Amino acid sequence: MMVEFEDRDEEQQRRFLEYLDRLKAERAAPPPEPPKPGCLWRLLGRLYWAWLRWRYGRRR
Repeated sequence: MMVEFEDRDEEQQRRFLEYLDRLKAERAAPPPEPPKPGCLWRLLGRLYWAWLRWRYGRRR
């Protein structure tokens, strides 16, 4: 990336470079945690058990 500083004084140059460094640091942040394995299967299991209770619980 080319940045031209001809129209800027030293203070503006320094602030602009600090801003660019902060942007780079934000982009380099670690990715969010991956979801725990098995969440989908637990959900499916709960739905299956609820269906079984509904299906066979009505006959009592």
